[in-house]
Amino acid sequence: MQHQDFCSVTAATFSRLADRYAEKYFQLDRYDRFLERFATRIESPGARILDVACGPGNVSAYLSKTRPDLELIGVDLAEGMVKQARRRVPSAKFMVKDCRDIGELEQVFDAVVFAFGLSYLTENDATRFFTSLDGILKESALLYLATITGNPSESGFTCSSRGDKVYLEYRSINDVVSMIEQAGYRIEFLDVVASPTEAPKATEDLILIAKKM
Repeated sequence: MQHQDFCSVTAATFSRLADRYAEKYFQLDRYDRFLERFATRIESPGARILDVACGPGNVSAYLSKTRPDLELIGVDLAEGMVKQARRRVPSAKFMVKDCRDIGELEQVFDAVVFAFGLSYLTENDATRFFTSLDGILKESALLYLATITGNPSESGFTCSSRGDKVYLEYRSINDVVSMIEQAGYRIEFLDVVASPTEAPKATEDLILIAKKM
């Protein structure tokens, strides 16, 4: 399997399992306190927020309730997830889009949410994403990032008994911090929490809020 196919294979799996995933995770409130912190830092009324790898729309749903003034646009490569998000969060706009080509969007954004999408990107794909993202963010834009951390040697495909494949890239906390700083952000908040019990594997989740420099 070619390196560049990892994202599409993973997206196809998430698209097939979108209903099941949404039922399991949509109501999860474990990260709400971090999203609240992020939302309070968005100063401009009516700010435009990009929800990358939006899944079934759980982050957009929270933001639409706490900050109904925000203009929310979500993207995901998994068509099934986008369908879930449109149904569950009608106040936001969602589209099928590869995050690695996010710079093709015509809008410019005040802030971006990337909740666990980084966990499915290889190093090359992550670099491509942040490079592409840079062109559609306003000066001093905010970034909310949540990602799985772990031993990089454990990165690779996982396969269920039904043959569903998902690629996971494990990074150390220091590696993620370095990646964000090298992408041109100043980290303003950082915390580490245990993964939810619903997760298929126990890990530590890194949550950070950063500002574009």
